[in-house]
Amino acid sequence: MKNKNIYIYGFILVALIVISYFVMRDTSGEKKTLKLSEKLFPVDSLAVDKLEIERNGKKLILEKKGGLWNVVSPVLYTANQVFVNSAISSLKNYKISSIVSDNPGNKNFYGFSDTNLTKLTVYQNGTLSGTILIGNASMGASQTYIKKEEANDVYLTENFLYNNLVKTDLMEWRDKSVATIPKGAIKSIDFYTDKEKYTVVQDTTGKFYVGKDTVSTAVFEGILNMLSNFNTQNFRDTTIAADTKASFEAKVFANKETDFRFFKYGADDAKKYLMMVTGEKQIFEVDENFVKMFIKPRKEVLGQK
Repeated sequence: MKNKNIYIYGFILVALIVISYFVMRDTSGEKKTLKLSEKLFPVDSLAVDKLEIERNGKKLILEKKGGLWNVVSPVLYTANQVFVNSAISSLKNYKISSIVSDNPGNKNFYGFSDTNLTKLTVYQNGTLSGTILIGNASMGASQTYIKKEEANDVYLTENFLYNNLVKTDLMEWRDKSVATIPKGAIKSIDFYTDKEKYTVVQDTTGKFYVGKDTVSTAVFEGILNMLSNFNTQNFRDTTIAADTKASFEAKVFANKETDFRFFKYGADDAKKYLMMVTGEKQIFEVDENFVKMFIKPRKEVLGQK
């Protein structure tokens, strides 16, 4: 009788262990064998005409018009065409390889915390196609974790390049190229500093003068090189009152007039400048060294000590 009870208790114990395994088992990390769609929704790269990107409480909207991508919110400005086209390429070419978790408790592990995830909403031919939540990059090349907005399943993808879709700072989607003014097109430049105003003129032989004095080629070539590919360092989504006096200014007369105005702000030990450029609604941000490289004292431009 005693041995019979032992067998009964043993059977009950084994049964409880088996039941506990199936009830409490965490399937996270297991690749499920059910048939998966290749994508969360189909993407035609030629049809994509709008992207909404949200990260850390900030939102950026990109729209394609006339074949070019522009930021339309929070400001109106040219987007980085290479970055946007690379993002769309990843959306077109990625494939879902597996489900790695269906446990909502694991969302942070895969990068879906509120401070880490990127929410990407895609429109094609003016119609909403779908939304993708982007988590962490995986260990494999071009592998990234994604999920649907209202679902627990976390997918591992192939050919979904994380850096193509995720920018820690949403301002990175904007084009840092502000102006392109070739040397040969420049007729003159008016420079304004806090102490003086002077004009550099280019003659028909391609030489530059301040009055009758020739500029220092070594010094002025640096300014001309900046103008041929004039890039900002950063962006600021702010406004500047129309009557605010600029700290420094350069008016470039070429095929058209382009005015670069710089407004100092911040403490002296971390001096920054807001920059306004003719024809641009976007406000730019540069540091003090940038301004000093572009707008120099007259004596320095002439190579005088």
